[in-house]
Amino acid sequence: MDDTERRGHARKDVCVAILVTPNGDFHSADVLDLSESGARVGLSSGWTPAPGTRLRLYFRLDARSELAIEGRVIRVGIDHLGLQFAPAQQAQIESLLQVVGKDA
Repeated sequence: MDDTERRGHARKDVCVAILVTPNGDFHSADVLDLSESGARVGLSSGWTPAPGTRLRLYFRLDARSELAIEGRVIRVGIDHLGLQFAPAQQAQIESLLQVVGKDA
């Protein structure tokens, strides 16, 4: 079984800086890959959330706008997190994938 079958959606390699907020604290991080259902995010120094932790990810789309997407940690690796996006955000996720796709 390949990665697309396991995950349900194809991943797109990206390098996008974001802010992540668990419990109101802000952490800088980089999104390493992105799909319709989730993302792989590099771990910030000094911060390792537990699986199940709910997060809000803030993506800067341009100089005047940002997009917030809700998700939860489903996997913690040595240097990254696997995140699953919360349901009912399809329009925001599609907008994000369109903006990120322009830089590919």
